[in-house]
Amino acid sequence: MVILNFLMSVHDIFYALPFSVYGLIEKLQPFFSKDIVFFMDTIQPHTELIDAYSLFEKAVEKGVNSYYLMSKKHPSYKEIKKKYKNKILEFDRNELHLKQFFKFLRLKKFINSFGFGGNLRLFLYKNKYIDLVHLNHGVTLLKNSIFDLYNYKEFNKFLVSNDTEAKLMIDYGGFKEENLVKSTMPHFDLLNENKTQSDEKSILMFFTWRMSFANVDYKKSLYYQNMKSLLENQEFNKILNENNIKLKLALHHTLIEKGTNFVLDNADFANSTQLSKEIKNAKMLITDYSSVWADFYFQNKPVIFYRLDNEDPVLNERDNQNSRFASKWDNILTNVVYDEQKVLEIVKKYIECDFQTDDREKQIQDKFFYVKENVREKILESEGLI
Repeated sequence: MVILNFLMSVHDIFYALPFSVYGLIEKLQPFFSKDIVFFMDTIQPHTELIDAYSLFEKAVEKGVNSYYLMSKKHPSYKEIKKKYKNKILEFDRNELHLKQFFKFLRLKKFINSFGFGGNLRLFLYKNKYIDLVHLNHGVTLLKNSIFDLYNYKEFNKFLVSNDTEAKLMIDYGGFKEENLVKSTMPHFDLLNENKTQSDEKSILMFFTWRMSFANVDYKKSLYYQNMKSLLENQEFNKILNENNIKLKLALHHTLIEKGTNFVLDNADFANSTQLSKEIKNAKMLITDYSSVWADFYFQNKPVIFYRLDNEDPVLNERDNQNSRFASKWDNILTNVVYDEQKVLEIVKKYIECDFQTDDREKQIQDKFFYVKENVREKILESEGLI
């Protein structure tokens, strides 16, 4: 206890001398049993804690010695801390906190759902005593820039949901077959629970982020202009009003942080930190190539892939490469369109059939998932934790 108190009193050393601290941990690790698992999603305040957190909850339920790392700044921190108490560890700076030192000596797996940097990630990746398992931030299919972060040089193991994704992770990510965890996203389990939905009919609209917006005014982009055009389309709003359908607009967390001037007369902003509820309740999705499409496919709900900014000269080449890469898969998806009027036509079609997908569409959707039931339990079993 005296040693621990001393370490806590000089905790900034852990940040000033990270390599020496991690080196010390690695030298001490052989003398400790490995019985602890860490889970982490993200430290972003406007992002829902969902995949690693839902897997952490199942691990605790199954008696796995588990801890969840999160930022005190996240709006869910107090609620989660109250529920799990000392199972919740503070994590803010992509580095090791001193109070976690002894737990790292007994750590066997670090499971996360967002990429993260810093010396901690390098330590975990190179550490022969710890598996660094990435749950993926969404089914990886429609963006090739993702492989800059999700590759064998960043993680020891990677979760994949289908054979197409597995091949991409081998071809683009450099993973070997044995390093792939073949299952699907842990939070999909929650879509199977309490399937009673809201009486409200809603369509969720969510377009993913463009890296170019870090350097250019997003309001000059086709992304912004065409999104705004659809939101203000009189025919579209008439269709929604006449059928008593609410449009829910979810903005990428980075766009929220930048601030927007969208005025929504016939739509509501979706709560980005509770996006899973919107996904569960919505009847349909309109997206470009955000990974949210997989949540709707998992539920056999209709998705419109509206490619609203194909080859935008405002965007950098990396973003335009993503658009071209997404188009590569048009033939294995459903309802891919490049025109606003086509969006309206397909919305009308699904309203007429009460947003039901037919058997052919369900077959296409189901091919994207290795597992559709008891997802979290099967992941824990495949990793030898239960």
